[in-house]
Amino acid sequence: MIFGDKSLFAVEVGECEWHSGSSGPYVQFRYWVGDTPVGDWGDRISFVASAGYASVIIGAEFDRRRSPFPDELPDVVFRDAYDAFFSYDYTTDGGVVPYLRDRHHLDDIGMGAVNDKYGLILVVTSSGKERVIAKDLRKEVIVADISVPLGFVESVLSEYVE
Repeated sequence: MIFGDKSLFAVEVGECEWHSGSSGPYVQFRYWVGDTPVGDWGDRISFVASAGYASVIIGAEFDRRRSPFPDELPDVVFRDAYDAFFSYDYTTDGGVVPYLRDRHHLDDIGMGAVNDKYGLILVVTSSGKERVIAKDLRKEVIVADISVPLGFVESVLSEYVE
């Protein structure tokens, strides 16, 4: 089942498995970003947990719009929204830093089917668009970079959650 538009941004969910003692189904999962598949179709993830992460990203829409990113090269934006979260040392840097993960990290929704191999971020740009950037973390290369109208990604995620 595909939610969204594969040529722009979409979530694809495949076979559903039930494991004994689990609270819900496990599904195949991958993103489509500008016709590029992002994720390991062979993995299965918990749909319940994935939908929970998607709800967090949907709920952070206002915060993303309030803090737009400049229209920079994809490597620069990725560094500022993704790498900055993992490089920040909360024990020594002090101060309050915007929680970048809840606002921008789409790879968490795909759990192990995505975040083992890819980083995927959603930002709002200063030109008023949503931008999705996918990076293959094994090769350290940007594999997709698309811009869509405001609210497009959230509408796809909402459809996925429902």
